[in-house]
Amino acid sequence: MQRTFFINRNFLLLWLGQALSSFGEFLVNAVVTVWLVSDLLTDDPGLPLAVGLTVAATTLPRIFIAPLAGAWIDSARPVRVMVVADLVRILASALFMAAYGWTDMTPWQIVCGVSLLLLINATAAQFFNPARACIMQVAIPQERRIEASAKAMFSLTGVGILSAALGPLLFGWVGAMSAFALSTLGFAGSAYCVVRTTGLATRLESILPSEPYWRALASGVRLAWTHRTIRLMMIGTALYGISLGINNPVLPLFGMQTLALEPSAYGVLMAAFPLGGLSATLLSPWLSRRLRAETLTCGALFLLGLANLAYALSRGYYIPMLTMYLSGMCFATYVVAQGPVLQMHVPAGYMGRISSLSTPVLSIASMLATAGVTAALSQAHGDPQSTSEIDPNALALVVSAIIVLVGGALMLHSLRKPGSVAETAGESR
Repeated sequence: MQRTFFINRNFLLLWLGQALSSFGEFLVNAVVTVWLVSDLLTDDPGLPLAVGLTVAATTLPRIFIAPLAGAWIDSARPVRVMVVADLVRILASALFMAAYGWTDMTPWQIVCGVSLLLLINATAAQFFNPARACIMQVAIPQERRIEASAKAMFSLTGVGILSAALGPLLFGWVGAMSAFALSTLGFAGSAYCVVRTTGLATRLESILPSEPYWRALASGVRLAWTHRTIRLMMIGTALYGISLGINNPVLPLFGMQTLALEPSAYGVLMAAFPLGGLSATLLSPWLSRRLRAETLTCGALFLLGLANLAYALSRGYYIPMLTMYLSGMCFATYVVAQGPVLQMHVPAGYMGRISSLSTPVLSIASMLATAGVTAALSQAHGDPQSTSEIDPNALALVVSAIIVLVGGALMLHSLRKPGSVAETAGESR
């Protein structure tokens, strides 16, 4: 059987659709912050509030909408859900651009309009992404799922880098509306690609469950908790969420205070992480032919903790860059392998619910960790009488790394328990 690079026609279309949809979403997010800080509210004392509104608009749907959307998607037609999600984002973008162009909006009216647009985009994504996960479960042969996940991760990382760079450039050259218009084209291209898939709607419809919505929602939560492998994946997601919540506010402080880097040098250092991720997407298919997907997922999480610990203890410039690159590789390997594990163990008709539960688990863990580390660092940095020689920024990163390191080790140990493979295999049938 010939092994084509894009596996089959449906995967190629879904791959393009995901890339275009993510491009549209990421591009808007990249432009909004620059627009607020450098133009709309430059000298406005309410700037932090405006930034907080935009962050809340993109975060809250992941916590409150995602778990509710998954149960509904499992009883709907995922292909149609993806198309409608893109069309909703197209309509919202068009209405915002029309209101901006045809009315004389004040800066705070624009902030409210942008926040509403981000809220709609993020809500639509909570339907689009689980629906795509449902489709991928039946569209990709089992033996090529990690390869497909690696290709999807490669495009997603590349799109993230492109959007982060292109958004501010477009804003500086031709204004914010150019980015909004380009993102709308991305959503339109995504919808077109999904419409062009063939045979998926019929195949998915034949496996849809018929149980009532709230019972379906409860059964999804029950499956995530009682199925050993799925529970392990959820624990891994929570562990990474804690690490992410600690690292996000601490990394800039560690880079520019502890390592004493200039902003430009810090930017180059942070770019090593996505570069490591791109490298891992090329290596993951090779690793998947030698390791079980479950082992690869838990092992990558363990190594991520180890790489993060090495970064927290490193000094200078080149060693932190190397450890940041290795962290990117470990993280991408973890994400690439986790998807196929869920596709393997989640029964047909449950993928929407299970994939939707991962998002709020990650967001809640990250939010709580961010609140805790922010309070701790504020107290540490705000105490002028402190004589401790321990750097609080490095200590926070060490704690973050140890949580992931120990959690990954325990997950690997759980996989090695006698009978665990047979049990999870039996549960997935």
